[in-house]
Amino acid sequence: MRRYLFAIIFLSLAVVAPASGDSARMIAVEDLREEARLVRDDNLLLVIEFSSEYCGYCRQLEELFLLPMQRNAEYRKKVLIRYVSLDAYETLVDFDGRSMSTSEFASRYGVSLTPTLIFLNGDGVELSEKLVGIWSEDFYGGFIDDRIDEAREKLASATAGL
Repeated sequence: MRRYLFAIIFLSLAVVAPASGDSARMIAVEDLREEARLVRDDNLLLVIEFSSEYCGYCRQLEELFLLPMQRNAEYRKKVLIRYVSLDAYETLVDFDGRSMSTSEFASRYGVSLTPTLIFLNGDGVELSEKLVGIWSEDFYGGFIDDRIDEAREKLASATAGL
């Protein structure tokens, strides 16, 4: 009986465990110069979630959409997903190497509510309209995909123009 119980517990953990360590959690922005380098090197779009620790909607967005996107190979070819916490008095390094508070960084992009998603190129330029809040789980993934597609089209046009 114990053997069967152990097997059931092990199998249930294996089913819910994520495929890789990095995709199991959201990664916080620390140095946007590094994120910009990754985005440019791999021709990706930078998607930043502004969140807060006690925001249930932020956890919903992450669990239903952002974490699965991080685990999906097709999305990893298109986007780099990071988050900025608006809870703490933390700092980050901006695209130009300047240290600033996370709230100052959020203000730069007109972000005052969580969750908010922004879609940036490697220079920190917004390439599509931000998504504020989360509504209608049935359609929200489509809204994210539309923003990603729009931003990637602009990214491709800018790259082709070089």
